Amino acid sequence: MSSRESSSPSRAGVVRVTGLNVHPIKSCRAVPMDQVTVDPLGIAGDRRFMLVDGRGRFVSQRRCPKLATVTAKLEEEEEVEEDGRRRISRSLLTASAPGMDRDLRVVPRLEGPRTEVSVWESRVGAIDQGEEAAQWFSELLGVGSTYNRLVACAEASGGFDRHVDNLPASLSKKLPKMPIGFADVGPISLLSEESLGDLNRRLGERLGSGGRVAAGSGVPINRFRMNVIVSGCLRPYEEDGWLTIKIGTTPFLVYADAERCKMTGIDQETGEQDKLGPLEILRGYRAQEGPNHAKFGQLMIPLQSGGKLKLGDPVEILMKK
Repeated sequence: MSSRESSSPSRAGVVRVTGLNVHPIKSCRAVPMDQVTVDPLGIAGDRRFMLVDGRGRFVSQRRCPKLATVTAKLEEEEEVEEDGRRRISRSLLTASAPGMDRDLRVVPRLEGPRTEVSVWESRVGAIDQGEEAAQWFSELLGVGSTYNRLVACAEASGGFDRHVDNLPASLSKKLPKMPIGFADVGPISLLSEESLGDLNRRLGERLGSGGRVAAGSGVPINRFRMNVIVSGCLRPYEEDGWLTIKIGTTPFLVYADAERCKMTGIDQETGEQDKLGPLEILRGYRAQEGPNHAKFGQLMIPLQSGGKLKLGDPVEILMKK
């Protein structure tokens, strides 16, 4: 179910979910949701497909900013058999982008022969989604179809074995291996609107507007491609101090800062790069470990799967760091 990316703010001090997003294809546009399901890999339907190049390496907006203009959705489609008496349901992956004369519509291949692909240093099994998908993305990006292939996690056929590798040592000894899909480093990401507000205040100071950024001219929250957006924190970056939280009925371990890259400077509507991106601002006050470690937002692991997260759900802080 689609909705606005962020609903109305919470009352101060009562933290609530104001935005939920999935990214069906890694590095393509976020899809706002009213409700999502938590599964063993994170948020169901989030980053389970991605593009790879001819060497099997993942392709992202870092190399192809135009991916920001691609709207991908995983939908259920009803089909009626020829006798007209039986209806069956199947999943359908769709993608659209400005300038393309047709939309991509393919039935996902979730089982079958596996190919090895890489997400950073991880080599994992994936399932190629066929020539139609490869041709569509190659036409969009202006490269040959052997260069860009759309692949899916091979989770259904037991060929996908990737785990969170950035757990603090104190936690990795106590927890079992935590699975992850095609997300960069963490299964689920979270950010507060209060933290974004502070970033935009600093951006306003940098631009010489006395800390005030004109309505609509600040950095939008979609630049950070977060799964869960919350509001109602008493101060910016309050989420940095959370260790375990509960959203709805689902508990989460908040285990690491989200480190930001140059993708935060890409307009998620046009695919164009900012002259002054948020990364430069963040490096000035959120990069104590060096310019390549600017931190903004948190990464989470679900401690149980099957639960639903909904807009308006309260966020209960169970334990702080």
